[in-house]
Amino acid sequence: MPKTTRRALSLMFGATLFAPAAIAQDAPDFAAPVRLMAGDKFLGHRRGFPSPVFHDIDGDGLRDLVIGDLPGRLTVARRLPGDGPARFGPETKLLGADGKNLDFANW
Repeated sequence: MPKTTRRALSLMFGATLFAPAAIAQDAPDFAAPVRLMAGDKFLGHRRGFPSPVFHDIDGDGLRDLVIGDLPGRLTVARRLPGDGPARFGPETKLLGADGKNLDFANW
């Protein structure tokens, strides 16, 4: 094998071998996690695997939190107006057009 080919392969292999170390050094720093409050309780308090998603439920231009859980219950924590960090009101049951609780009864 010609010397230039060996040198090129050596450089490519070396770059591949050490690339993960270079990437790891540039890993982003994340802020510490923060537990969200819904009213005066933690979001999803005493719920099985609460899964929140942002959605403007009431059309006020503020993204509310819709929370589903493993048994299939849905609640909403409406975003409170104001400046600064987002604050949410207490969780309330999400109602369908018929006025009944939305519940998907997964179990």
